[in-house]
Amino acid sequence: MNSSLLVGLGLLIPLVTPQGESVSEKLSRLEDRYRHSLVQVTYSQQVRVSPGEPPQEAELATTGILVSEDGMVMVSGMIYEPFTDVPHGVGVRFPASVTREDATVSEARVHLVDGSEHAATLIGRDAEADVAFFRIDAGERRFEPVVFSSAPAAAVGQEVVVLSLLPEPLGPALAVELTRVQAVVSNPYEGFVVATGASDPVGSLVCDLEGTPLGMLDAITVPMPQGSLRNPIALLSVMRDLPKSVGRGFARPARQFAAAASRSPESVPLRRAWLGVEMQALTPELAEHLNLPVRAGIVLGYVYQRSPAEMAGLRTGDVLTEFQGQPIDVDRDEDLGAFSEKLLRIGAGTEIRIGYWRDGAQGSAVATLAPAPKTSREADTVEVEELDLAVQEVTFDYLATRNLDPETQGVVVREPPVAVRTNPNRVRPGDLLVKLGERTVADLDTFRQAVEMLRQERPGEVVLFVERGRESFFFAVKPDWE
Repeated sequence: MNSSLLVGLGLLIPLVTPQGESVSEKLSRLEDRYRHSLVQVTYSQQVRVSPGEPPQEAELATTGILVSEDGMVMVSGMIYEPFTDVPHGVGVRFPASVTREDATVSEARVHLVDGSEHAATLIGRDAEADVAFFRIDAGERRFEPVVFSSAPAAAVGQEVVVLSLLPEPLGPALAVELTRVQAVVSNPYEGFVVATGASDPVGSLVCDLEGTPLGMLDAITVPMPQGSLRNPIALLSVMRDLPKSVGRGFARPARQFAAAASRSPESVPLRRAWLGVEMQALTPELAEHLNLPVRAGIVLGYVYQRSPAEMAGLRTGDVLTEFQGQPIDVDRDEDLGAFSEKLLRIGAGTEIRIGYWRDGAQGSAVATLAPAPKTSREADTVEVEELDLAVQEVTFDYLATRNLDPETQGVVVREPPVAVRTNPNRVRPGDLLVKLGERTVADLDTFRQAVEMLRQERPGEVVLFVERGRESFFFAVKPDWE
């Protein structure tokens, strides 16, 4: 059989597969399968485009994926992130010099490709999975959901399909695009990169040619130096020198949000199960270097204090080789995600049996998984307009990344006053605020209490005392009590 060729995105792709089904037939089948599963969500939101300006009502839109028959829609957690006026459709978030509290969404509506439109309600956010959920208010209507699972990781060169929505005036209508995986990355984000011509790829579905969902195109956070470059697109090497109308999209693997998509966000939030370790794959080379009789497993790079792992007797340097009586088949870093998924699915409160090697001898331990501690991304935040200050609670990852004692007290500076931001030798984001005026700050509650007392006293000056590692700083702020 002669195979014709399709030229797209600089790739030569056979139009006829070895099994005899043409690629066009497969794409048509995928269009039939998913055309009612992607929706456009429009919503109103208070947006603050700069710290010095009041928030304004803005009409925003994003692509959503139906994940339940009763109308639950999953969208990127990007709706909770700050952004500028630069279109986010290129696949980038812009966190520089922009602040936004957790989204307050009103008047949300969902638009389907069949032309129907329904009111929707923001249900909540799964911060661990970095996704949010809307529920369609459509009575007894049934929808066609996408079912995510722990699909195999995408591989470089693999043919995949990007399903996205065409914007107005053509849409919403489903666009089906054949492309290839261009790169697989693990640091600082886990995922894979595809070429795509989608005008707004965030929220688009990526699947293989058989229709298995592999991931969702999301936005990438690009940090910007304070006070520089008004246009963050200039920082993106991934966006340079691309053919006209062709960009690159970053896809997060399905396993990162499969559990979130399968449970109801209206229920009590389920936290990831936590063992309390940092893991490294036991590669064959590392196993040989350590003179181990096994060629797969997980090396514990760090065991956190008071974690389930520490309480079970595990130590830094232990090599985990068995999990629930089965060998741990991890010999490369790419396999660590699958092991983490096992812990997630088992759930907090479950006892697990672990076999390990330590100092040339085998051992075993029983650990009870705990709910994962709150991360900085989930931390409660308090803003004090009179001091032009925002702080958030101390979280586990904040302490761990700074090697601080678990009993450390204070609150973390999220946004220092404008007058301080230009002087990094005083107070800056990430500093630990331990005293407000003459009052000691132990946590968010004592911080709120100190602020309320200051509001009653209305002093002309308030001194912020902060710690940064072994250094201490202070700065006097003139409050605006009016």
